[in-house]
Amino acid sequence: VLAPNLYLIVNSLWRNRLGTVIRDFSLYNYDRAFTSEVFQVLFVRTFLIAAIASVGATLVAYPAAYLVVRRFGRWKLTAAMLVMVPLWVSYLMRVFAWRIILGERGILNGILTSLGILDKASEAFLYSKGTVTLTLTYIVIPYVFLAAYTSLERIPENLYEASADCGGSPLQTFWHIVWPLSRPGVAIGFAIGFALAFGDYISPAMVGGMEGTMLGSIIIQQFGIANNWPYGAAIGVSIMLSVFLFLAIVSLFSRTEARFE
Repeated sequence: VLAPNLYLIVNSLWRNRLGTVIRDFSLYNYDRAFTSEVFQVLFVRTFLIAAIASVGATLVAYPAAYLVVRRFGRWKLTAAMLVMVPLWVSYLMRVFAWRIILGERGILNGILTSLGILDKASEAFLYSKGTVTLTLTYIVIPYVFLAAYTSLERIPENLYEASADCGGSPLQTFWHIVWPLSRPGVAIGFAIGFALAFGDYISPAMVGGMEGTMLGSIIIQQFGIANNWPYGAAIGVSIMLSVFLFLAIVSLFSRTEARFE
């Protein structure tokens, strides 16, 4: 874990001159990145897409995990495994599936045209920020679900019974017992989802088009076609530091403290 990241940091301090790496330590690449209007626009876009996708995945995964834990009884492990099934399929295939669904000749267009809602197939469902957000939300859901399921499953049953004995309604039990105890686990799932979405480059490349371009796509270009590894490394390090800072803030607000009344 440490060696590749240390190499990335060191590489970001070097310079590129006509395709040749000059081992001259400086902050030139960071200055170039943060003063670039393109970088600033893509950074804000990437942050917003990752945040929205993570929040959306949490809003879907947490209620689903709660339902599985509380209502599926002895079948809850089976239900949880079914939610995790997408992780057994190639990441690339899962993203490509959305191209099949949302493409001009895809399933969604086929249904809408057959029902007469559309006169002809639309190109609006693919290659946009919304498409990237939807795809990343789908990709992130299993990770958030797993973290939420684990935290909810560990809550002792006698706490629910104690709350009911004290006259607590289901809503009060959830708000005062379930949510505080499961919140750290949900925060972990959200953090994993955000980190995955923030650094992703496959989804923007396959379903985003120009409008859905994110920072991950720029890094791939710098390490590939542009052959400017130091600049690509600087952007990569900037992403890591930004994710660490954001996750530190999330961790600060997700701490659970005991109170005696």
